[in-house]
Amino acid sequence: MNIFNTTNKVFAAVAMTTTICMGTSLADAGLIGLHLQQHAVDGNGPFGTVLPGTTTWRLYAEFDDPNDQLTASGGHPAAQASIMSSSGFYQNEFGGPFSSSINPAIYPPFPGLLYDSWITIGAEDLFDNNMYTSNLDTTTFEAGGNFHISNGSWGIPQNDPFAFGVTLPGMSNWHVLVGQFTTAGYGPSSAPWGKMNLSGYSEYFMPGEQVPWSVDGVTFGIPAPGALALLGLAGIALRRRRR
Repeated sequence: MNIFNTTNKVFAAVAMTTTICMGTSLADAGLIGLHLQQHAVDGNGPFGTVLPGTTTWRLYAEFDDPNDQLTASGGHPAAQASIMSSSGFYQNEFGGPFSSSINPAIYPPFPGLLYDSWITIGAEDLFDNNMYTSNLDTTTFEAGGNFHISNGSWGIPQNDPFAFGVTLPGMSNWHVLVGQFTTAGYGPSSAPWGKMNLSGYSEYFMPGEQVPWSVDGVTFGIPAPGALALLGLAGIALRRRRR
């Protein structure tokens, strides 16, 4: 259902202070899981209310150690990834599918850009953003639709400052931003859902000794009825690989 049109892109879109989390604890990997936080309602921010009827969500990877790193996310043929919504995603005409496309200098004349939907590792705009991508088809996502990743990824270099988690108000542990998604509606029913493969580095036995880790099929959000089969949640297994 399309609820807005921008000049060049479709807004087919759908923070509570509570967190929505769906997944398996991965404490042995340092990664606790993915969780959503409500970031804005109605596009209400420094420029007033600019997107009535919407909720903007931010997706974080949560870690139990400040030295843990998230350096890549995506999907591959054996464990495809997806980011979905019942009503699609808001895409601003001046934004793009990645945080590296976001220029905060043009927020004042185009305030809707603050609520554009994009993926990232840590960074929320183009400044100091070293994000790279591989084999990602963002055509449908940029048109306001769901984002399916059958064999692609995005990431940042090891030891990039954005690879390390930050603390969030009112929450424990450390959190790395993975994406921002604006959807239509309010409350948990408006939240996106999906699954991702994540990888990075952790300190194990000695300070400074970084060991690679990788986890497939980390889920987030609560799928709409009928979407469980798409996510493959029946018997889903999270697989961690040390390389």
